[in-house]
Amino acid sequence: MDRNMPAQITKVKFLRKVLDLGNNLSLVIALVLLSIVWAFRSPYFLTVQNLMNVLMFASILAVRASGLTVSMILGGMDISQNAVGAVTGLLCALASIAGAPWWAVLLLVIGMGLLMGVINATLVSIFKIAPIITTLGTMQIFRGIAWLIKDATVMVKDPILLNLGRGRMFGVIPYITIIAIVILAIIYYLLKYTSFGRKVYMVGGNERASYLSGINANSVKFIAFTISGLTGGIAGFLLACQVGAALPQSGAGAEMLTISAVILGGISLSGGKGKISGTILGILILQTINNGLTLQSVNAYFQMVVSGAVLLIAVMIDVVRSGALKKQ
Repeated sequence: MDRNMPAQITKVKFLRKVLDLGNNLSLVIALVLLSIVWAFRSPYFLTVQNLMNVLMFASILAVRASGLTVSMILGGMDISQNAVGAVTGLLCALASIAGAPWWAVLLLVIGMGLLMGVINATLVSIFKIAPIITTLGTMQIFRGIAWLIKDATVMVKDPILLNLGRGRMFGVIPYITIIAIVILAIIYYLLKYTSFGRKVYMVGGNERASYLSGINANSVKFIAFTISGLTGGIAGFLLACQVGAALPQSGAGAEMLTISAVILGGISLSGGKGKISGTILGILILQTINNGLTLQSVNAYFQMVVSGAVLLIAVMIDVVRSGALKKQ
C-alpha cells in the first residue's frame, strides 16, 4: 500500500472544497455587486422593507427550487412544478371556501403535492420515460386539470392562510420565508447527511456504476421526483396565500425561472453535481435582479428578456464548468 495515499486523498478532498467554495464565492461576489449597483440606483433598495420583500418573493421560488435541486442532481429536469402548484392552490382554496379548517387544508396541500409527484415518479422510474418528456406531458395535463377544476379566480379568505402567505414575525420577517428556510434545511440535510442523498449524487453522476454498486436507481428516482412534486404543490399553495387568490394559470410561463436559479447556483444539467447552498445564492441573485429592475420601473417585458438571458448565461456557465468545450 502506498504510504502517500492518505495524503493524496486529503489533498483531493481539499481541492474539491476549494472548487466548491470558488463557485459559491463567485455567486456571493455577483450578489454583492448587484446590490451595490441597485443601492446607487435606488435609495429604497437597502431599506429593511424592501429587503424583506425580496426574501418574501424569493421564498416561493426557493421552495420550488429545493425539490428541483434534488431531481436535477439526479440528472432529471421537472418542469411540471408550476402546474402542480396551480392544481394544489385551486383545490385548497376551494376546500377552504367550503369550510375546511386550515389544518385540513395543509394536509390537502401535502396530499396533492405527493400525489402528482408520485405520478411523475412512476412514469420516470417504472415506465422509463425521460424526465423532461414526462414532466412536459404532465405539465400540460395538470394545467388542463386546473382549468377544468375552476376556470376562474378562487379567493383565499381564511385569515390564518392569508397570514401564512402575507404575515410577518415581529412585523418584519415574513412567515413564508421561515417556511422556505425550514424546507431548504430539510433538503440540505437529506442531501448532505443521509444515504438517500449520497445515492442521489451517485445515480446522477453515473447511473450504471451506481447500479453495479447495488443501488436501486429506480427507487432513488421515485423518491426524488416525489419530493419535487411535493415542493411544487407547497409553493403553489403559498403563492395563493400570498396573493389572496388561486388561479388556474398560476405560474404559467415561469417554469424556466426555477430552472435558471438552480443552474445558476451550480447544479449540473448532466447531474451528479451541485449543492443547495448554490441554489439559494442563485435564487437571491435572480430575485435581486428582478427587484432592482422593478424599482427602476423597467418594462415587465424587458424583465422577461433579462430572465431569458440569465438562463442562457447559466447554461453556458454549466457547459464551461463541465469541460464540454474542451472535448470538442
